[in-house]
Amino acid sequence: MNNKLVFSLDVGSSKIVSMVGAITKEKVNILGFSCDYFNQGPKNDESKIISNGLVCVVERVGHKITQVLHEAQINADCSKGAVISNISGNHLRNIYSSSQLELGGGIVDVNVVSSMVRDATDFKLPDGYEVLDYEVQEYEIDNANAFSVDPIGLHCDLIKSNVNLFVTSKAYLNNLKKAIKYSQFDILKILPSAILSGMAVLNDEEKSLGCCLIDIGAGTTDIVVYESGYVRFMASLPIGGEDITRDIASVLRVSRNLAEDLKLSYGSCSFYQAKSDGINIIDHRGNSVNISNKLLNDVIAARVREIIKVVKDRLITEGLYDIISSGFIITGGSAQLDGIYEFSNKLLDAPVRIGVPNYVGDFADIICNPRYSSAYGGLIFMQDMLTFSMLDNDNNSGIEFGNILQRIKNIFKNM
Repeated sequence: MNNKLVFSLDVGSSKIVSMVGAITKEKVNILGFSCDYFNQGPKNDESKIISNGLVCVVERVGHKITQVLHEAQINADCSKGAVISNISGNHLRNIYSSSQLELGGGIVDVNVVSSMVRDATDFKLPDGYEVLDYEVQEYEIDNANAFSVDPIGLHCDLIKSNVNLFVTSKAYLNNLKKAIKYSQFDILKILPSAILSGMAVLNDEEKSLGCCLIDIGAGTTDIVVYESGYVRFMASLPIGGEDITRDIASVLRVSRNLAEDLKLSYGSCSFYQAKSDGINIIDHRGNSVNISNKLLNDVIAARVREIIKVVKDRLITEGLYDIISSGFIITGGSAQLDGIYEFSNKLLDAPVRIGVPNYVGDFADIICNPRYSSAYGGLIFMQDMLTFSMLDNDNNSGIEFGNILQRIKNIFKNM
């Protein structure tokens, strides 16, 4: 069987999404889709079961994940498969590591590369952290400021590997794993949300020139900076679209659900894009109320300005702002806000575009939306991994992805 079925899972602070993809080297074909938005009413408030990307009530999240995965499975009319999931939260970070070997003029072969990668990933992490995945970025040859991404076959005296580790809190990762295991689906891989979203909406030229992805979800804003095609920096900030909604509810004195409707239906990041002079609504008390469109947009603009400023300040602090030559790509649910393109373009003083998954096929009218970038990115990641596993056994690309290739082979060997 040439098609490999994979379940992609996006566990967010306001929704859980699952997609079933039939994956080949040439394309991804989505066979099933399911999405469950959290109910935030007074009788069944689900707003606290996931907070700022972190699982806070394992059993309830587990039941929701089970429901979404099974609905996608029924939709696709397939058996259970392996799950690739995202993870968010301000515990996520990247850490650089390196290792080196003296070869005395010998040849770099697969065993040399594998040994160096093992040494680099066997890194002393902060207490309570573990490696999610890693990216081998380059190999330095003989301390001569000469770098190679594919050193197999080279003669050298000394070779050094530079590896970028993606790490997370063990406790928060275990909570997510426990919730997913309620579904009885196998967990294939868990990766940072920003990495998966980048797989869905970034192109190779942007990554090569230097770009920053800003994924504004409900509970977190995940960022990843690429330079020369590799991840340079990654972070997850505890601020997002839900903060905008709460501000609207507080200032306009309306319920949270009504505030969310106002944001999506009438809101904008700037007043000149107001859709009307006033908005007539029925509030939670049953009263007819006229809401100022200017006030609504002022509230939204103030919080979006804060989110963009937090991102910009973080990049400046890390010394990364000036390397973003290709500009910024904004994705996630809040990327749908009217005016956010122009608004963020002015604040960042750099090229900006809205990142939308580029998918053609069944469910395209749903999937091609910034809110589904992370879920779709999981399927693109798997396509890359499966394509990589089809390379020759010498694995001479010089890039390692942990033990995922063997796990792929084990899961799919009987398909």
